[in-house]
Amino acid sequence: MKKKTGIIMIALMLLLAGCSGKTNSGFSEDDLGLEIAGEKYYLREDSAPVIEALGDGYEYSEMVSCVYDGQDKTFAYPGLTVNTVPVEGRDIIEMFTLTDDTYATLRGVKVGMSRDQVIAAYGEEYFDDGYINYTVTNDPADIQAERIQFEMSGDTVSVIYIYSPSY
Repeated sequence: MKKKTGIIMIALMLLLAGCSGKTNSGFSEDDLGLEIAGEKYYLREDSAPVIEALGDGYEYSEMVSCVYDGQDKTFAYPGLTVNTVPVEGRDIIEMFTLTDDTYATLRGVKVGMSRDQVIAAYGEEYFDDGYINYTVTNDPADIQAERIQFEMSGDTVSVIYIYSPSY
């Protein structure tokens, strides 16, 4: 009976560890968004709700998409830019760019914070290719992995990119 209980306990622990939905770095798809006015908005979702939440105070530009059928669009607000791509008749969020401390990542990191604060929030499992990168796969060769990139000026975060590569 003890042997059977031990096997069941080990199986249960393995099952629970595998169901966390997180990678070994703790970074997951749940980190790939922003919270604005109490609502969360994620990459690869329709951009209409986030643009509505942010309001009309943006500079707008568009260009013919080199990947999709239609127009890539940019909505530049003070401190935040939302880039979209056309997919199945909707403008889908491809990237959030944070340029000042008005907005934070879902783990609370803002422009102006230190490298140590980024690592405290996201963990030690990142790669550095000139930016501090956290991806779901944590594989520098996986150029299609959605990610958060922290551009640094010395030891200080200067720009944050939350994006989904379209290529």
